Amino acid sequence: MPEDNEERNKYIKAYTAMVLSRTLDKKIVTAQRQGRVGFYTPTMGQEALQVGASMAMEPNDLIYGYYRDVPLMLHRGVPIETIINQIMGNDSDKAKGRQMPSHFSSKEFNFMSIQSPVATNLPLAAGAAYALKYQKKKSIVLATFGDGSSSTPDFHAAMNLAGVYDLPVIFMCENNGWAISLPVEKQTKVEIWTKAEAYGIKGVKADGNNFVDTYEKVRDAVKRARDGKGATLIDAISFRMGPHSTSDDPTKYRSETVDEGSEKDPLVISGKILKEKKFLDDKMIEGIKSRTAKLVEEKFNECEKIPAPDPSTAFADVNAKLTWMLKEEVEDIL
Repeated sequence: MPEDNEERNKYIKAYTAMVLSRTLDKKIVTAQRQGRVGFYTPTMGQEALQVGASMAMEPNDLIYGYYRDVPLMLHRGVPIETIINQIMGNDSDKAKGRQMPSHFSSKEFNFMSIQSPVATNLPLAAGAAYALKYQKKKSIVLATFGDGSSSTPDFHAAMNLAGVYDLPVIFMCENNGWAISLPVEKQTKVEIWTKAEAYGIKGVKADGNNFVDTYEKVRDAVKRARDGKGATLIDAISFRMGPHSTSDDPTKYRSETVDEGSEKDPLVISGKILKEKKFLDDKMIEGIKSRTAKLVEEKFNECEKIPAPDPSTAFADVNAKLTWMLKEEVEDIL
């Protein structure tokens, strides 16, 4: 019985993180349309694959993510206010308002800072994995990226390094079918997971709309990495339900959509899985949705009242002592 309860709690935690991310996602997009937030990259449609991956990771593992990984962060325990403060760039933002919205980081939870140029996190992830192997540590690295990143030089460099040195790193492509407005079939000739063979690493295709399938595929890749058997490239197939960002209008370039609440919605799929396992019922699901909605409203309202960072913080964290030129600039600003 204790094992059954442990598995049940693990799956309910995963579903709750998905619902929380979806609720937060919609709140931020609405706030952006109201002029309360400047910019955001929505996550709708990619919740299941991220949470599935997170379920297989340990706290000491390193995450080199990209700008659409809110569900992954929430499931690993990053406080919701950390995400909201970053989007707002307020005085409580860990980056002191210096980063573009959706470029998260959390040292406490081993999330490395996100870069704007796609795939630039991949060589860094391979380098970190090399360091872990050199130091004989058991931690591994998870690097996430979009399908468009698989056509970049950085993708090639990272895969090649990981293959040559049998590095403990998992490259997970969050394949939502679109590189902004470019469909995946127009930017690469083959399925992304098959590219692994060229680098001598394992390639795996996962159903990114099914968090259990993704969890099992990532779990196997984690074991391979910890056992010293090298890297894995996982191609997690999903669908970007919303725009690339709040500055994008997907109706200009695509006609196929996945509507929220439809049979293809990963949250609907996840709910069915948990009901089949007898872990949740409709009443419990509604309770999770109600509690997360209340939490998002409360935290968003609290964070919105936090003022912007003091201008003087622009000169912090770089020079131990300000140069005469910077001192003059401080005087001009303050």
